[in-house]
Amino acid sequence: MARIRREAPRRLNLALLALVLLLGAAAGWVWTLRASALAREADEADAVAAASTHAVSLMSLDHRTFDTAFRGVVSTSTGETRARYERDQVAAREAVMKDKVLQTGVLRGAGLASMNAEGTRAQVLVVADVLVDFTGRKDDRLEDRFYRWRMDLAKENGRWLVANAELVS
Repeated sequence: MARIRREAPRRLNLALLALVLLLGAAAGWVWTLRASALAREADEADAVAAASTHAVSLMSLDHRTFDTAFRGVVSTSTGETRARYERDQVAAREAVMKDKVLQTGVLRGAGLASMNAEGTRAQVLVVADVLVDFTGRKDDRLEDRFYRWRMDLAKENGRWLVANAELVS
């Protein structure tokens, strides 16, 4: 009988130890999943913020500060889109200076449409309204413009950049 009494506590202790180890492993697994989900959410928010910043840069054209504003457009883009902005910068500057454009915009909203599993590419939808003042024109009317963009972003060196900005209706 003494032997049975000694084995029962030992079995109970082993069962409790196994249960504690199992619960610890499950908690570690849940913690890892949570950390991964939080990192993904932060990455998604960063992509939306980058697209929003790019849209604000596109909307903020002022003949008095064109070069600085346009640098913001170029610095938030990549690839062919960046090359196109750089290629068209002189023509854009001439048009803005000629009509003394003062463009002020309001970002109405931006949201993540999709992101690949690796977290390196994302698509963001951006909505903005712009009021354009052509102070250099004879008919000095204000012009309302309403923009809806589908922006494709690429993560390069830890930074989200716009690879394509397509106007959609």
